[in-house]
Amino acid sequence: MAFESVPVTKRQRYGILDSRKPDLNPSAPQPPDLCFLPTSTSSGSHTRRQTASSEHKAKRKARAAPSGNYQGYYERRKTARDEPDERLALIPQDWVKGKKVLDVGCNTGAVSVELAQRFGPAKVVGVDIDPGLIRQAKTFADTAWSRQAPLERLIAEAQEIQRQHSSRSSQPASLSSLLSDGTDSPFVSADPHYFPVSLPRMFGNLPQPRQLVTIMNGETGDAQAGQRRGKRKDFSTETRAFPENLQFVAADWVNETMEPDRDGYNVILAFSVTKWIHLSGLNPALLTFFRRCFDCLRPGGKLILEPQPFSTYARNVKMTPELQENYDRLKEGAEKGWRAEEGDFERVLLELVGFEKRELLGKTGKIGSTFRRPVEVYTKRGSSSTAI
Repeated sequence: MAFESVPVTKRQRYGILDSRKPDLNPSAPQPPDLCFLPTSTSSGSHTRRQTASSEHKAKRKARAAPSGNYQGYYERRKTARDEPDERLALIPQDWVKGKKVLDVGCNTGAVSVELAQRFGPAKVVGVDIDPGLIRQAKTFADTAWSRQAPLERLIAEAQEIQRQHSSRSSQPASLSSLLSDGTDSPFVSADPHYFPVSLPRMFGNLPQPRQLVTIMNGETGDAQAGQRRGKRKDFSTETRAFPENLQFVAADWVNETMEPDRDGYNVILAFSVTKWIHLSGLNPALLTFFRRCFDCLRPGGKLILEPQPFSTYARNVKMTPELQENYDRLKEGAEKGWRAEEGDFERVLLELVGFEKRELLGKTGKIGSTFRRPVEVYTKRGSSSTAI
């Protein structure tokens, strides 16, 4: 039995410059070109296709709506992946060492990790509204721990165990004899980029140590190190080793409280977040954020702020219709937005919120770039405390 061959029509392909190519911008999907749909003489079938297409566009738009976060922020800001953040270089280390720090809008965690790894804080809490960014931040912290040079504290313990095994001695050595001269913290790595990033990618991240703390004597300031096996009532401050001194939380911190907020913070970092808060909730949201910072700081605490000038708002407002609408309201009229470059933020923080003073730490970013911004510090009245 013979079969008649049916010619197969190849689907037409269009080049990258063709005007009928699909729009890849999820915030403004183009209606489908009906010439690519199969023809039908049934009007009901055509109606069903139009309804399905409308439902598909609605779902696609809702699913793709961005949350206002800056994907790839650190990659754009830094010239090299392992380059230290120049904003942190402006902060005196004694403001952070042994203190509790909050990093608001931590994104993928580069600043939080650098603080926890190099500055010796008691605890760093990174918070961001986007759970996806928080997952990336936790992965970044695991990779940072796997890449850093082995802790001198752990190397010294291993050498002592080997010595005891060879000499069959059960007398443990003191911490001072285990550490080399000049070491002030047995839990800070000498080199955060000791191993190449290819090693954790090939073999996975290293397991993290637990219950490894430096205990500071509240009266003398002497340090002891070891694995905590019980509560030490005669010591006032504990500083855990990185990455155990680091915590990431996904939350809308402007409108939600977190468990780490309960005891307050010595330092709150707000790097490049005022624009997103301002665009999302206008002046009231920004005022709420500033008051939250004030309330969560301990007496003598510091808000370290990198405000974004209003001139940078326009390039981000097309992400959602809501941002565009709020930007139009902030530009002029009764809801005109505060301008950091005109001193409005300073007046609000000092006169409405209650901070004691403002200091300019310096400016960072390349001259002429959009990241050329001041880094300011606002201090809350009272004397600071080292206890956590």
